Order: sequence, then structure tokens, then C-alpha cells
Amino acid sequence: MDFTINKPEKLIEAIIHTVQGMSFGSAQKAIRLGKIKVNNKRVKDNINLSVGDIVSVYEFNKSKPTVPIIYEDDNIIIVNKPQGIECATRDKSSNNTYSLEEILEEHSAIVVHRLDRLTEGIVVLAKTKEIATKFEKIFRTREIDKFYQAAVVGVPKNTGVLKAYLKKNSNSALVDISNEEKPNYKEIITEIDILEDYKQYSILDIKLHTGRTHQIRAHMAHLGHHIIGDNKYGSNSNILENNNYKGYYLTAYKIVFNITDKQLEYLNNLNIEIQPTWKTNIKN
Repeated sequence: MDFTINKPEKLIEAIIHTVQGMSFGSAQKAIRLGKIKVNNKRVKDNINLSVGDIVSVYEFNKSKPTVPIIYEDDNIIIVNKPQGIECATRDKSSNNTYSLEEILEEHSAIVVHRLDRLTEGIVVLAKTKEIATKFEKIFRTREIDKFYQAAVVGVPKNTGVLKAYLKKNSNSALVDISNEEKPNYKEIITEIDILEDYKQYSILDIKLHTGRTHQIRAHMAHLGHHIIGDNKYGSNSNILENNNYKGYYLTAYKIVFNITDKQLEYLNNLNIEIQPTWKTNIKN
């Protein structure tokens, strides 16, 4: 596959943020084996890229990854999705990458909500179309509370329930945020609380009251506190001394069910919570 660089960055960073299924290690190996070209020339080093450079990545071998299953019954599967894996779609130009649905194809699992590829955390999948349809209504009526932890640049001055307006930008595949209501902008509600304050950066607890595309990433960047590792909405600076985590410092760490559907209300008794893997990079 080929892609064009839209901001200066290192070759490996560009590869792992663009090519689904390409880990840091597999990117290093691909460069070492001459599987990468920049502007039609093979490279053997992690060079600096400039805007407009064209990177070509040749097919690489990748075994189907495993995904930890947190909970499973006859109706649903709840997994801890690692960063780097799509939920339900993938780059069709390569047959060596996998989505969650493909990894769990033996369960005939259907993703009922999504996380960005470079965001880790809890994802629910339905085992039948009937259950998937029920979950569409459950999410629409907000009978599920989703909680995230994020490491962001700086320390927000405004916390609590914050409102703004979001509009998808079809030209850039990103979203725009406005403080004021505008035509074609949809209201977003994000609740944030500071868990840990490290002055230059902080760890937040975030609850989504609405579930728009890129809501957390874009809203935090709009507030001047982009998520560490997110070079789409902010600067991918080396703010952390030991930054060996290659995804967004954003984890869907807890989910709470408040379901009224009689068939699925038993899920209200579940206690589903995980710990972010990137916390090992946070200086105590």
C-alpha cells in the first residue's frame, strides 16, 4: 500500500499510525528487510519524513492476533481490544490484517460500538443479529455508561460536564469542534475529572454522555489538552521520558450497563473494568 505524509514525522511512526496491523517491531523488521520505500527508493533506516513524501509498504506476514475475552455468554462477548486493531473494518488492500470481527469470526460476533484503531479497551460484540439490533437501541437510549482514562498534555482548568458542538470534516477524515451551536454541528457532552496531576501532563477520568466520532480526542484537543500519542489532533511530542507505547494514551476502561430490556437486563450485574497498559510509562 502507498500513503502520503501530511506532517513531518519519523518513518516508523508514520507506518504504525497508518498501516493497520503493523506494530513497532514489525515496522522495524520491514525496514530492515527492505520492504519499505520512500519516494520509490528503498530505505533501511528510521528516517525523517517530510510533507508530501510517498511511503510504499510491501505485504508483510502477520499471524492473526489474540484478543483477551473478559466476559462471554450466549448473547455477547466483551473483549479488551489492544491498540492497533480495527473493530469492524480494515484495510482491504492487505490480507494480513484483521479486525475484531475477523479475529472472533468463529463466534459470529458483531461489533455493537467502536473504538478508534489506536485506542485500547472494552468493546462489546453481539453473537446474533437480534442481539446486535437490541444493542443499537440500548446505545441510542444511553442505557450504557462508558468511562475512559486518558493521559493528556497539560492540566485542564475546566472540569466536570463540558458541552460543545462537533461536525465531521469529510475532507480530512477528522472532526471540527465549536463552542457555539452552528448548522450541521451536533452537541457533544464530555465529563472529565483529574485523577493525577503531573504539571506537564495529567491523567483524566472521562465519561461520555454522547458518543460522537472522535469525541474525546477532538474535544480534549479543542480544550488545549490533546491526548498523548495522538498526532492527528495534536503534537506527538516526547513529553514522556519512556514513551514506548505506540497507540493513543486513551483506554475505554469501564462499562456500566443500565439496561431495561428484559432479555439483557441481567448484564446490569456485571462489573467490567480494566487497567490502561500505557500507565507503565507514567512517572510516579
